[in-house]
Amino acid sequence: MPTKLFALALSLALLTWSAPARAELKAIQLAPPDFNAQGLTVIQALKNRKSDRVFAERELSLQHLSEVIWAAGGINRPETPGGSPGRTSPTARNQQAIDIFALTKDGVYKYDPSTHELRPVTEGDHRAAAGTQDFVAGAPLNLFYVADLAKFRGSDEEKKRVAALDVGHFSENVYLYCASVGLNNIVRINFAPEALAPLFKTDENHLILMGHTVGYPPAE
Repeated sequence: MPTKLFALALSLALLTWSAPARAELKAIQLAPPDFNAQGLTVIQALKNRKSDRVFAERELSLQHLSEVIWAAGGINRPETPGGSPGRTSPTARNQQAIDIFALTKDGVYKYDPSTHELRPVTEGDHRAAAGTQDFVAGAPLNLFYVADLAKFRGSDEEKKRVAALDVGHFSENVYLYCASVGLNNIVRINFAPEALAPLFKTDENHLILMGHTVGYPPAE
């Protein structure tokens, strides 16, 4: 091999060897909700509930991230009369067939309420795929509520109607939590499900119903 080519090949090999390996996307163990935190009453939170389309670009604290996802669909009691754990949001017939996905700058995660953990699904910053509005790609968190239709009972029409009803409870819980702690948030349906399905690794049995953007208010 000519000297110059050998030197170039050696340089590329050294660069490849010395480049830091990209960190593997890992699960996020969420913090327990702080039930003793000072906050608004439910009536006050309802008074302050609103949608916002402007967000600071800074990441959510682990506590806020943990609590907003728990508010959406976390476990709030170990057992219901039917035997399954109880959730913060009611679901028709207690079918509990709504999954929560979270898009952050690091990747796409799926929420596991049984362990209160975000489990990695797809690595990388895919927030731009979360919606068509400009603020979506810069907001720290985009939640998505996804119905697993295979877990519902009834006709196809009834499954979709019940799924939409369930998702409404999830989103309103998030609204009230955000109002209580001073987070900005807004629900959205302006996204392309076909672009999100590969990121979520869902199939034709899953219906991506609603997005929910959450973050801090911009600094004044």
